[in-house]
Amino acid sequence: MNTKTHNLSLQGIAGVLFGIICILFIVLVQVFINQYTSSSGATSVLPISFFEILVLISTVLFALISYFIIVYVNKRRRKKIGLKGWEQHARKIRIIFFIQFILVLFISYVCIQVGMVKLIIPVVLLMHGLSCILASPFTNGYSKILGLFFALQSLLAVFFPEVQFLLLGVAFGGFHIIYGVFGNKN
Repeated sequence: MNTKTHNLSLQGIAGVLFGIICILFIVLVQVFINQYTSSSGATSVLPISFFEILVLISTVLFALISYFIIVYVNKRRRKKIGLKGWEQHARKIRIIFFIQFILVLFISYVCIQVGMVKLIIPVVLLMHGLSCILASPFTNGYSKILGLFFALQSLLAVFFPEVQFLLLGVAFGGFHIIYGVFGNKN
């Protein structure tokens, strides 16, 4: 068995589906925000606390749907190559991205507390990029290159805050679709 084979992969259809789901989620959040701030949409009548809960619920649903789709799509690949249980590299990758998730939550909370909300998207992009770079030795795809593109997107998001959602969509949607199509070294 290939020592770099792991259980969850964003190569192939899993990466393409994840990219599409990311784009849909980012568009949904952008629509919610635009409606809320324009006073003309359905969310504009909500108190801020309900609006925040709506965005939080959308985020949790996005995370769950993404995870289950990735697991479902990879189930067939795992059967094909004979993987049973969680392979050691998959555990390391999951730990890296779990730590990223916790750090992003903490840093986002700090950004909100100090009034630097514009830094949340660059932090998300940078942390995901660093996680991809750290996970690269445990994958058989071009994760290091994907991580570098995410880091570059984070810099663009800092310098061009007016297009942060577009950059987020390009990164999580477009880059993962490209990685899904072209991400296998072998």
